Amino acid sequence: MNKGSNKLSAGLAAVSVCCFSAAVFSALRTPAVFGANVKNDYLSLQVQDDTEESGYGSYMLKKNSGDPEDTLTYSQFYSSFAEIDINGSVKLFSEGSVVEKAHKDGNESVVAVQDFDGTQITQKLSFSTGNSNKKDMLKIEYIVENKTDENVNVSIRSIIDPTIAGTENDPIVIGTQEYTTETSFTGNDIPKEWFIYDENGGIKAYGITSGGGQSPDSFDAADWENLYNMRFDFTAEKNINDNAVAVSWNNKMLKSGENVVCSTKYGLYDGEKITAGPPKTGVKSCNILAAFGVCSLASAIVFRKRRTDENE
Repeated sequence: MNKGSNKLSAGLAAVSVCCFSAAVFSALRTPAVFGANVKNDYLSLQVQDDTEESGYGSYMLKKNSGDPEDTLTYSQFYSSFAEIDINGSVKLFSEGSVVEKAHKDGNESVVAVQDFDGTQITQKLSFSTGNSNKKDMLKIEYIVENKTDENVNVSIRSIIDPTIAGTENDPIVIGTQEYTTETSFTGNDIPKEWFIYDENGGIKAYGITSGGGQSPDSFDAADWENLYNMRFDFTAEKNINDNAVAVSWNNKMLKSGENVVCSTKYGLYDGEKITAGPPKTGVKSCNILAAFGVCSLASAIVFRKRRTDENE
């Protein structure tokens, strides 16, 4: 899978703009809310709830500001997700059998339950506190239960695709060091926190590696494409062009009836309540309007969806 490979052809730029209507312009300004969606004063979470899609269970996180450019993760499904390894069989969370379809659980969380041949995994995405008492963090939690009569060996990898205001190459910062080449951390070297800064040295977003429960066994500052394509065979060795992190819990041996809870957090650093305002219409929307017609808009929606390398 390659985010940058799906671009519209130059020929689409020739399509007339005369057929645009006010409704289309409004749609460009305010993207439709789809999937299972919850929000609070600080964050807006959308989780893919279409079980027929390969990105089922993956999510998008934004600031709850009314501005579609206030992203905290890549603004398409498929990019922030979980990988599962059960007894050496590697799958995405979406590739299990649906026990409970992704759904809102109250006003502040979305829950989905998948089964992998008797190993049941609950994904719970919920608003939580971080370095303050404000619920400006997303807690990403996996509860693994062995419902078989045999021992199972389970590994979980949570991949977060931080994309701040549409920018995907902000370096991951740990301590005082910026990581622009892939780096893996294990054992006592696993950082407690990781950050993304703005050009003035202010913190734009951050993560807490352990959200409670089982401590993680590895943390990777990595290129998103490598994490997606290599799965659990990932080895840190390349430059980071599209930043991502992976928090992993490895080789948890569960006896029949046992369970383990794995969680991490990502969100705003002591975020203040955001006052919602009108969405930006700015240069990006105007350029799209100037270049494409209604047919082009439909094509853009199709081509923006990420595809695996073999389908490109």
